[in-house]
Amino acid sequence: MKRFPKKGTALFIAAAATSAATLVAPAWAQSDADTGMVETAPTFRDKFMSQVVNGSEVHGRVGIYDFRRWHDTNQPYPGQPETDDDFNTQGTNYGAQIGLQTGRIYGFSAGAEFVYEDSFYGNNDAGTKLNCNLACDGPVENLTQGYLQFNGYGLQLRGGRQLLNTPLAGADQFTFLPRSFNGVSAVFRPLRMMGRMSASDPSASADSDRSGPQITQARVGDAQSYETDQYLPFDMTASMSEMPEWQLFAAKIDRYEGRGNADGFVRNNRYFNDVAGFWSVGTTFRDVAPSGQYIAQYYHYTFQQTQNSEYGEVGYMAPTFDADADYGGWAPYARAQWVHSYDVDDSRVEEGIDSDVFGLKLGVNTQELGFSVFGNFSPIHSGSFNDGQFLHPYTDLSGVLYTDTMNNGIQEIGPGWAAGARFDFTPTDNLSMYARYVKYQAKHGHYHDFYFNAGADGVISDADFTGEEVDDQNSDAIGIGLTYDLGGLWSQLAGLKINDNLGITRFDGAPNFYNNRVRFYYSF
Repeated sequence: MKRFPKKGTALFIAAAATSAATLVAPAWAQSDADTGMVETAPTFRDKFMSQVVNGSEVHGRVGIYDFRRWHDTNQPYPGQPETDDDFNTQGTNYGAQIGLQTGRIYGFSAGAEFVYEDSFYGNNDAGTKLNCNLACDGPVENLTQGYLQFNGYGLQLRGGRQLLNTPLAGADQFTFLPRSFNGVSAVFRPLRMMGRMSASDPSASADSDRSGPQITQARVGDAQSYETDQYLPFDMTASMSEMPEWQLFAAKIDRYEGRGNADGFVRNNRYFNDVAGFWSVGTTFRDVAPSGQYIAQYYHYTFQQTQNSEYGEVGYMAPTFDADADYGGWAPYARAQWVHSYDVDDSRVEEGIDSDVFGLKLGVNTQELGFSVFGNFSPIHSGSFNDGQFLHPYTDLSGVLYTDTMNNGIQEIGPGWAAGARFDFTPTDNLSMYARYVKYQAKHGHYHDFYFNAGADGVISDADFTGEEVDDQNSDAIGIGLTYDLGGLWSQLAGLKINDNLGITRFDGAPNFYNNRVRFYYSF
């Protein structure tokens, strides 16, 4: 079951970049008054080789993943059709992601990413929706990125297959294959552009081909924790180049490819077939001042035929206390979030969408330790879908809400509350560990039955839940994980990592769900 992209995609990108550069390639010569020599300007070929070819970089990841589940998604839960399946599954895969980013010529560049994975062993006899998160049904071969982009000072325009990293539309990568999107996106950094216009800006005379954000999305070769936490590029410890003071974002996406074991780019989302996609606008702000660090972000989404959503967040981190101490001092922080979802034109949700989720997170960080407590609350909105639940057509349990865990979240179980705590320990540069516990109560719970799709009538309603409804249903989740870079044993092995994440989810009246993911991979 091979899913290679059409050859025309790559040819189009190369041809477009070459044609655009050729149209504006200069041909001139100037004389040196002192020597009488004539200096010929670089030809287009010279510029293409020095800027595009020599400026290109390859990055990626290769490795082996082993995923195992026991009582997958807490099955069998009450109200579920009877089956002899014990819902224990396993998949062991090998694979690679290889990405290429070209250098720029006259502001234009291109990027591509190829993913391949296949299975040593896979158990998907039950054929259930989530029993095969790896390539259990044959090899996966796909071009997840293939775009042409233009960069100017403070501006990036990108068209084609690409990754996004926003609160309610993101890559959600936990296998080799990320969720990928097809469309156009724009990033604008006003302060960067204003700095360019200022005579005091030291980069004002720099080559324009070197200006602007080159890659706004995380590269596949960058380090990832592979566990559910705040994955967004909204990190208080990030460098200013990765998270600038002020950034505006816009995108129109018409198709996407799901992560895991997807079939290709489709005009669907995780709930409905044949949708028009979505558009989004947003902004992020960050100020690092003597009084502390301030962050804020806001995004609007119109998920066509599904719902409108707003996401907002603010945060503050105090200056480091006792910074001269041997342990490096400690810095407290606070963050607050809000998600609001409501009806969109041509909605296919029978009861309509009316949902709010509020969140608060308090924590402290040191060089080696981190501790936080957090909570989310979602009030009842009677008469709407599940009395106040919202849909998330282009994300999963991805760490956007503070109480998200590997297998549970308010966006899945509906209105209610959740609260928990997390502990992080990073004793060396090569070893990191975490542990987390979250308690949930759903006002109208349905066990772990939230992976549903529209039926033959093309709509979603409360009747699509299979699991029996349980008022004030309790559940809890435990997460434990570690990542070790073998460079700690021998410097030549730096970049070769082993990672393990275990998630345990419990619902009243259902078997415990154990989900373990082991990864052994090399990033470059």
